[in-house]
Amino acid sequence: MACDLLLLVMAQVALLHVVLNWKSPSGLAVTISLSLVMGFLALWAANAHRHVWGRVSLHDVMGLFGAAFGVAVTTAALVSFHVGMAAFSRVLIGGTVMYVCAWAAPRLLMRLWLEWYRGRRVPASNVEPVLVYGSRGRTEQFIKIAAESSKYRVVGFLHDDGSLSGKRLHGVDAMGPLSAIGEALLRLRAKQHDVKRLVIAGDLERPDELAEALVAAAEHGLLLCRLPSLLSFVEPSRIGEAMQAVSIEDILHRDQVSIQDPRVPVSLAGKVVLVTGAGGSIGSELVRQIALHRPASIVLVESCEHNLYQIDMQMSQRFPRVPRTAALCDVRDRAALAGIFARYRPAIVLHAAALKHVPLMETNLDQAILTNIMGTHNVATLAADHGAEIMTLVSTDKAVNPTSIMGCTKRWAEIICQSLDEARGDDPSATRFACVRFGNVLDSAGSVVPLFRQQISAGGPLTVTHRDMTRYFMTIPEACELILVATAATAQTRPARSQVFVLDMGDPIRIMDLAERMIQLHGLRPNHDIAIEFVGLRPGEKLFEELAHRDEDLTPAPFPKASLARARGCAIDHLEIALGRVFHTARQGDDVDMVDALTALVPEYAGRQRPEPARPAVENFVTVH
Repeated sequence: MACDLLLLVMAQVALLHVVLNWKSPSGLAVTISLSLVMGFLALWAANAHRHVWGRVSLHDVMGLFGAAFGVAVTTAALVSFHVGMAAFSRVLIGGTVMYVCAWAAPRLLMRLWLEWYRGRRVPASNVEPVLVYGSRGRTEQFIKIAAESSKYRVVGFLHDDGSLSGKRLHGVDAMGPLSAIGEALLRLRAKQHDVKRLVIAGDLERPDELAEALVAAAEHGLLLCRLPSLLSFVEPSRIGEAMQAVSIEDILHRDQVSIQDPRVPVSLAGKVVLVTGAGGSIGSELVRQIALHRPASIVLVESCEHNLYQIDMQMSQRFPRVPRTAALCDVRDRAALAGIFARYRPAIVLHAAALKHVPLMETNLDQAILTNIMGTHNVATLAADHGAEIMTLVSTDKAVNPTSIMGCTKRWAEIICQSLDEARGDDPSATRFACVRFGNVLDSAGSVVPLFRQQISAGGPLTVTHRDMTRYFMTIPEACELILVATAATAQTRPARSQVFVLDMGDPIRIMDLAERMIQLHGLRPNHDIAIEFVGLRPGEKLFEELAHRDEDLTPAPFPKASLARARGCAIDHLEIALGRVFHTARQGDDVDMVDALTALVPEYAGRQRPEPARPAVENFVTVH
């Protein structure tokens, strides 16, 4: 404030004595004194005493203009009292200009010097030039933040606003629409700007818009990134951490599922929850989501030592107050599993442990039977024997009209749970059983996404089994959320008989499109920078997956984004006989006998030598544009 008052005195002397040539010492002293009082009040009202000079904004300058006008009115009135009204307008206009200049100029010069100095401190080689595409407001915001950071510098921006053509925004050229990206890059590279990244600064929420930007970026060898929606809250020094690469989930034509059913926290709070396969992709996410709902404890059952160690360490860091037990146990080991059930008495059991790799199971039939069928039978019967409230099986769409051993054994697992649930009869205290069936999970272990990512890192080629192959996809978090919702709904609605929850996966995705988009996400061009090869269907694979059998009567589930399939079960006595036979053949190791035993409960199983099932009647699938 003292500096501003000193600047005011200097401006008053320059205006009255030098410019207006006012020679009255007494009048000059009185006018300056009273103007100082008015200046103090006006500057205080404009919060000038709180300004950070190196960060002065247009809003601050407008406040100084108001203060200058107030002081100029006071000065003009005092001068007019001494020399007449003829001087009023001259003093008012001249004073306003002089005072604004006196107060604003030092602040602006300080800001310019600091920005220049910051730019000089960071070597140009350490600052990455980027091209921005998006709405005017978000682009302007990013330009400001990038200018204060030492990570990025915006050297041009693309836009869909015709009024910006040929204009500049904060010193950055507007370079036309997205379709003009090639010309824009030529101009920038002619100025020695080696742009390698296209940043989306607008809210491009529709997958087709993102896909269009992705194709344009990949055609010119650029990585595509997007900014957080709350960009204004990002520290300039951390803009590199906040900027995210566009993910494959962003460009798939499907809405992300989020139900947030209030029954979930009620069903989990204060309960002992046991999760098998707790170190896997689905199991570990289930554990993390369960921990959010204050369970009494979580029992982590996992056969892989490394996976168990990883999820146990993660839980200790993220949820240190949630009690947990890490149990290294194979679900095929009934005695060890029985000891865990007897000790911890879980109220809720989520069975995610399974062997899921389709081609591997085709040559390891016995292992698929022992884990997927015997393991499920062990978990289900032990849950019932130890008084669990509910046991939920994580199943797969490959169990529908299975052509693979994996799919067939998972259908057996469904039938086991259905039969045990029907056998409980009308006993309200008996364990209830639920099955949740869904398709492929993006980025899960062994899925196509990490395989494509690894192949891209190796320089290709990407291997696609068939040009027309499609799959249903959902993300790991939404799949696990729906599993928990199905569990809670079953626990509260008490269905009369076992039912299979079929999750709404949206439309299937063409794997060929997925491969092309993943290549483009790395800033590369399909079949130019990275080749795509067709290797043919692997043993047990289908071209098209189905979520329900044609004879299953689908009805609405008691929560959104799911249906109930009244799948075929069997009597408990028949089940026990079939289980005895299939376990015997698995121990003997004869493939023919095992296949025959498997078809006893799943006659629709189309073995490895049988023809591919017909394409589903509804042929809707998503082409990722």
